[in-house]
Amino acid sequence: MKLYDYILKNFNKDEPFFVSELNMPGSTKNNIRQALKVLCDKGLAIRYDTGIYYIPHDSPQTEGLVKQELQALGRRPAPFSDRDVAVKKYICDKGEFFGYYTGFVFANAMGFTTQVPIVREIASNNSGGLKRKVQIGNSKFILKKPRATITTENHKILQFLDLMNDYDFYYDDSAIKEDVIFRIKTFLKQNKITQEKFEPFLSYYPDSIYKTLYRLGTERVFA
Repeated sequence: MKLYDYILKNFNKDEPFFVSELNMPGSTKNNIRQALKVLCDKGLAIRYDTGIYYIPHDSPQTEGLVKQELQALGRRPAPFSDRDVAVKKYICDKGEFFGYYTGFVFANAMGFTTQVPIVREIASNNSGGLKRKVQIGNSKFILKKPRATITTENHKILQFLDLMNDYDFYYDDSAIKEDVIFRIKTFLKQNKITQEKFEPFLSYYPDSIYKTLYRLGTERVFA
């Protein structure tokens, strides 16, 4: 099977994929990189960033069709954003969660602050274990290690507890407490998070989180 056919079998057109995801039987990583370069030269694939590629939607189903038309595709904007690539690599892929947005981006969404971060922070199992800054395309992201291994079942719980743990840091004078409580209740209800579900994860956080939950009024949030 040629690499182009392998990619079409395993990925959708206009979907970003990473070189690390290409495990074609009988091919080494070096062979795959060389084959990708050939596909890009032919216009059958487009390099989005280092190690990140995609097959454009209008590309043919075989390598033998009109090279000139395909090369024109390389001048079009990519059909996805830097954030889409970040989500696939560090948050969720094929319905499986291994990360979540945290920090100011989530605090802003929950009404804790009006600050809109330029650099988005992500907690991810794929962070490499250290807090670090990465660049995808023209965008920068901050990665950090989660307090517990993130799964599809617990990612919203850990996202919520991260925010509660840093409540005083993110909460600013522009926030309206009633609005914050309403957003928290809505978030917990929409994600079916009960007090019993998040309590097993409290041991991963400092004891001060209990004080925050009490001060916020846990009985009000889960009422």
